[in-house]
Amino acid sequence: MKYSRWIAVIFLLVPISALAFFKPVRVLIPEAFGVRCNAQNLCMDDFSQLAKAESLLHDSKIYLARQWGLSIGEPKIVFCSMEQCRSAFGLSNKAGFTLGSFAIAIAPRGWQPHYVAHELIHHWQADQFGSLVLLSGEQWLTEGMAYALSNDPRRELHQPFESYRQRFNDWHKLHADIPLKESLGGAL
Repeated sequence: MKYSRWIAVIFLLVPISALAFFKPVRVLIPEAFGVRCNAQNLCMDDFSQLAKAESLLHDSKIYLARQWGLSIGEPKIVFCSMEQCRSAFGLSNKAGFTLGSFAIAIAPRGWQPHYVAHELIHHWQADQFGSLVLLSGEQWLTEGMAYALSNDPRRELHQPFESYRQRFNDWHKLHADIPLKESLGGAL
């Protein structure tokens, strides 16, 4: 009887602690942290920016589908336009992050097509190969793919990301005759 109470307390404290101390988990229930979500799982701190966010999302999805054959679906996405939102979801200096196949968060500086496409690629990776791939997969492959296929305009990235992008490009050239999902399935 005594142990069952402790187990119940632990089951209650773990999710509460995760929300309090690991801010990225907050994208799972963003409404509890100052944003509003619409029926399409698009969440924002400033709904006057909705059209811009919808356009970025739509254009990025179209680009990824046409250019690379990636079908993304409807992930939950938190678009932060203000500092308070960026801080609430633990974005720190990041342009965005993807929490497996569950949700994406975009920081104010991430409101650019290549950043949105980058995070959508990570969502696709998690959706196709499992969320653990983003944590345990080869960084040159997961990050390199996101930088290479997102149409990132920067000529050179900070290391190690530039080497990841180049290594992925080299790998992709060797597997260009195989559909992307199949070639990645063998590598991830």
